[in-house]
Amino acid sequence: MSAGPAPLLGDPVTRLGGVGPRRAADLARLGAATVADLLTIWPRRHRDRSRVTPISQLAAGGVYHVMGTVRDVRVQPHFGSDVTAHVYLRDGSAELDVLFFHARYLARMLPAGSRLWLSGRVDRRGPRLVMVHPEWERVDESAPSRGIVPIYPLSGELSQRWMRSLMERVVPAYAPQVADPMPSAVRAAWSLPSRAWALQHLHFPDSAEDAERARTRLVLDEALVLTVGVQWLRQRAVGGVSGIPLQPDGPLARRFVAGLPFQLTPAQSRAWAEVAADLEKGAPMARLLQGDVGAGKTILAVLACLAAVDAGQQAAFMAPTELLASQHADVLEEWLSPLGVSVGLLAGSEALRGDTRAQLEAGAIDVAVGTQALVQERTQFHRLALVVVDEQHRFGVRQRSELASKGTYPHLLVMTATPIPRSLALTVYGDLELSRMLGRPPGRQPVATRRAARAERREVYQEVLAAVRRGEQAFVVCPFVDPSESSDAKSAVQVYEGMRTVAGWRVGLLHGRLPAAAKADAMQAFRRRELDVLVATTIVEVGVDVPNATVMVIEDADRFGLAELHQLRGRVGRGRQAGRCILVADPAGEDGEARLNALVECQDGFELAERDLEIRGPGEVLGLRQHGVPGFGLTRPTEDLGRLQAAQRMARQLLDQDPDLQHRDHAALRASVLAALGEALPSTVLH
Repeated sequence: MSAGPAPLLGDPVTRLGGVGPRRAADLARLGAATVADLLTIWPRRHRDRSRVTPISQLAAGGVYHVMGTVRDVRVQPHFGSDVTAHVYLRDGSAELDVLFFHARYLARMLPAGSRLWLSGRVDRRGPRLVMVHPEWERVDESAPSRGIVPIYPLSGELSQRWMRSLMERVVPAYAPQVADPMPSAVRAAWSLPSRAWALQHLHFPDSAEDAERARTRLVLDEALVLTVGVQWLRQRAVGGVSGIPLQPDGPLARRFVAGLPFQLTPAQSRAWAEVAADLEKGAPMARLLQGDVGAGKTILAVLACLAAVDAGQQAAFMAPTELLASQHADVLEEWLSPLGVSVGLLAGSEALRGDTRAQLEAGAIDVAVGTQALVQERTQFHRLALVVVDEQHRFGVRQRSELASKGTYPHLLVMTATPIPRSLALTVYGDLELSRMLGRPPGRQPVATRRAARAERREVYQEVLAAVRRGEQAFVVCPFVDPSESSDAKSAVQVYEGMRTVAGWRVGLLHGRLPAAAKADAMQAFRRRELDVLVATTIVEVGVDVPNATVMVIEDADRFGLAELHQLRGRVGRGRQAGRCILVADPAGEDGEARLNALVECQDGFELAERDLEIRGPGEVLGLRQHGVPGFGLTRPTEDLGRLQAAQRMARQLLDQDPDLQHRDHAALRASVLAALGEALPSTVLH
């Protein structure tokens, strides 16, 4: 540690010796701003270095752990400018040829005499055994020898060796200082170790059994804090209040369904039956409608809005972006104006218009569509009875609550296309009932998805041009708006400027920094087929519906999350013709490779969600802190379902005995829940 008084748990990481501004920035990207945060940079896994196989005993086709010394590294040309690095490893019993592609840097990093630990598949090439692109790590023989070592997530210039050295100082010193949220009576009843013991033995276990026991205890902590927080929110949402019964089978709803050019799918019908049953009740509905991209959730949202209007009430439809709000308003206007239902938009510049707000407050607008403008204090409703929130994961609990507070306990329908396993959704969204819509609407075809290397971009854009010549349209999505000096990733502006110099297509540009009017103009021009190609950022991720768009090119696709990629892919193939999605990328890491392969192999959003949980972990996948509820960092929901259920039982028992956790033995748990909920609860709640 640094000289002077020892840093405190709440101090910034820069108070620790050896942590300067650059490493602090890298740690911050891992979620560690303070000393206490470091304790919860959980190891992704552990390596047991005591289990290694002598090179002389390796056999082709097996996966092995090997430790040895580098004899030599030779770099050979491979397909143009690429190179192959051959690392020759000896362990005293034999020598192994280890191959790395695109790895010129290894000649500098691995001088002769370097000690390496490797893990990978062994194959035979001619008379020699080889290991291709294994996991590898340099072994520092001067450091304390450990059989089981943690493997941490990394960022920037951080290395495993540096992270391990930091944690070896921090964990033993600070784990005993952390408050234990698990009440002592619960620990005793469930025979659980202390949190301090669990922290030390998850980071640096003496055995695999100790690591698993530590992980069980820490998963239960996460799940207990989450479950208690969600239960408090649920009590606040539905505790003893009454709402306005609506008319889900009223004349407007019947006319709307009769005018549809298709029948509701069985999945839509089942979900609508659940929603309709809630709307008829005196208690306000609080329901999550979960459906994959293109499952037809908007139809059900419109039916719910018509149930409100049929009952003489107003509905609010809230979207995460101005672009999506504007598109929803256009669609609802097209569908509802023939029924005599008035639709108003409060988004961007429209939100500043006093006449729209005045009409809303006077009751002249039946359905209000908007963004956060709907929750602003100056926006008032005449008789709000239903709130629909699209893309639920983009809004926090407080925003939902503020919008709901504008009516007399209005019904609440929140929708998401982010697939979440049912058991996990019931835990995370415990303040909401759950409806799921599985499958795609009739006639909607799978989107053919393939990968392309960056060196194949010319062929990719020739395919786009061919589609344009057939009268089709295409999206090109880039990770950034402008070029970056720190990255060679393609930017939207860069691609747009390059494409507009090529004859044969009309190209438009759409990104979040454009003025609202410019964004609307670009989107409308694309929808009216005045543009052939729309170059954009992820602003087109949700809600954009252009049936003539058949091709989606995603530049540097490995820089996007799997849920984002699936959403983007869902923007094409929404008409009569099948869609195609081309992922342009040369992934540098295992996670990027895994995401792209998953998207190519799978069309089902729920299966992709399971894979995303495995690749990234639930905290990242769900964006839980955006909900205003505590998130998962260590928990793997599909694997830890039993532990989640155990935590739910613990929470029920605790809250039955002490609903506000006022008992002294519950103080640490109460503090943890309130800290995790943040502003999801107003100051008047639970104080």
